[in-house]
Amino acid sequence: MYLQKKTDQRISDIIIQKHNELYEGRLTVRDEINRNVSRQIVENAFLYKIGVNTDIIVKTKNNHVLYPAQLSGDKNDYQPNSPDQTRNYMDVAAENYSILNEGLVTLTEVRIRQNSWLSNSILIVYIFAALFILRFFILRNLRFNVQKEMEQAGTIAELSQRLSSYEDELSSIREKEKKYSKSIGELNREKADLSSDIDGLLDEMERLESGLKAQKELRETRETEIDALKKEIEEIRLRSEKPKKRTRKQETIDKRFRVLYKNLTFTEKAVEGFIQLSDDLQLKAEEIIHRINENDSTVNVRRKVFSKACKINVLEVDFAYSGRLYYQKETKTKSNIIAIGTKATQAQDLGFLEREYN
Repeated sequence: MYLQKKTDQRISDIIIQKHNELYEGRLTVRDEINRNVSRQIVENAFLYKIGVNTDIIVKTKNNHVLYPAQLSGDKNDYQPNSPDQTRNYMDVAAENYSILNEGLVTLTEVRIRQNSWLSNSILIVYIFAALFILRFFILRNLRFNVQKEMEQAGTIAELSQRLSSYEDELSSIREKEKKYSKSIGELNREKADLSSDIDGLLDEMERLESGLKAQKELRETRETEIDALKKEIEEIRLRSEKPKKRTRKQETIDKRFRVLYKNLTFTEKAVEGFIQLSDDLQLKAEEIIHRINENDSTVNVRRKVFSKACKINVLEVDFAYSGRLYYQKETKTKSNIIAIGTKATQAQDLGFLEREYN
């Protein structure tokens, strides 16, 4: 502490000043120490007013207290030039020399009083510092969220523009398809009436049928691309929706998991599913989590999860008969806990896996 070091240095500098008078026996060491320390305390009375308490003890290495006087047990030793003084100058000088030669030990303790001006000022400084730091992080998060929303809005606008272009092209293709169909119908009617130009009509029909087939293939391609774009836009909109505010219980569970299980990561759905379990199921689930964190080879995998399209790299583990836990190995030692639930929530959990990990 700064005040502690400063006080130690100041007392060490002023504790003994009149060395000649001490060695001549005209002044005792106790008198010199008490006068200098008392004067120092009076000169620094301002520190006491603002809330700084200073306790000072000066003694020899043999624990003979020299300051404060009331602790020495001999008040008469602190009455310089007393008429009852029986020691002569030589005795005083010898005692002073003995004390100084033995060495002095200075003990200081600096404390700041509660509810004092200084302690309250320090508290206010810390409060304002905390508020400033909190404001900084809040503003930074707000700027990040605004930038992310702008990027997502730009992506949606670009995809929407492409979707509109494809829909216009599809409309044009459909018009051409109707036109070709109408022409084929007319030619079929003319074919029945005209026999002299049958070869030319057949060639024209073949050309029109080829064009119709090409337009149908192009239409099917565009319809597939439009469906893919619609699905991509919907996924972006779902991701851009602001997440629900996490409860204090969710934050507590998530923080505890991150501290206890260094080899695991947890999705928000896994934390939410864990909270929905009963107390007994939570204990069983955490036993499985602990085993996966330590060595997942000790866990009995119930099955590998399959989607409608293909197999996805997600493993299902059951616990307490009705409990279900889904996790994915990321490396040899790291795993990701994706979802936690029961047989009652199994359909929702599998739908989440197929949607997010397919």
